[in-house]
Amino acid sequence: MGLGEASSNNDDSSSSNDMMMMKKKDGGERKEDEVCKVVLINNITNGIGLALSSRLTSMGFITYALGIGEESTTSSVRMVGKCKGGVDGVEECISTILEEVDSIDALINLPAYAQLGTIEDITVEELVEQLNANLFHTAGLIKAVVPVMKEQGRGVIINVTSLAGMMGFPAITAFASSMFALEGLSECLRYELMQYGIDVVLVEPGAVKSDKHILRLPRRCSDMLNSVHRGLTHLIEHGLNADEVADTIIKIINNCYKGVRPRMRYIVGDHAYVMFEAKRRMSEDEFEELVMRDVGLA
Repeated sequence: MGLGEASSNNDDSSSSNDMMMMKKKDGGERKEDEVCKVVLINNITNGIGLALSSRLTSMGFITYALGIGEESTTSSVRMVGKCKGGVDGVEECISTILEEVDSIDALINLPAYAQLGTIEDITVEELVEQLNANLFHTAGLIKAVVPVMKEQGRGVIINVTSLAGMMGFPAITAFASSMFALEGLSECLRYELMQYGIDVVLVEPGAVKSDKHILRLPRRCSDMLNSVHRGLTHLIEHGLNADEVADTIIKIINNCYKGVRPRMRYIVGDHAYVMFEAKRRMSEDEFEELVMRDVGLA
């Protein structure tokens, strides 16, 4: 699930000065001719990850990935580990990559899965597992990659969240909690790392057709969850193609290495943008009514 950019895709620079170069802490400059060569995709099992990896390898990027199970990737994608939740094995994955190449130029983090359910439907264990998969594992991977990027003096970290990272919806309590947390983490990291030539970006897509593969239902399903699940299934069936999100990510990576500083947020998809604008313009009561209709509860 995702959510995306709050302004036009044509405006990818935050200022005209950023178009030419970005200062590093040591006084160096990001040259326009620097090239992104090595990309690491976290949670490639997500349909966006599979679409992205296919596009990147066809464009000549050296692509590494972490997954959950036996992923159907092309032979050009190097699997370096499985996402176990939490931070176990993260350091070993980064070490494996650096034994083969001398840089990690871009890190793309995708949601591992979306746990559905109201707070009464899910167990505390299911909530913890969701946070481990979508937040703590991602934070551990970022923590391991940041020193590499700082030494390089460049890099981009793209965290793909969701419309559910900008606004809450009923019966996706655990998933929305993990996405809200990742959005907060990303905002903090953007300030912390910009002086080192490292960009941190959020890509926020609306419903994506491949999201159907990452939904998880709890053992207990309330009437509210059943209604929301039907509404969510409808949104997914009419949602974005994963390639549309992959295109946005590739554009961000390419622009970063042309000296164009990316925005903080990229909302992807008409539905996500409409909901973003509605929340900004409507009263709370009006927006709550819209959400209830959107998920099939009104």
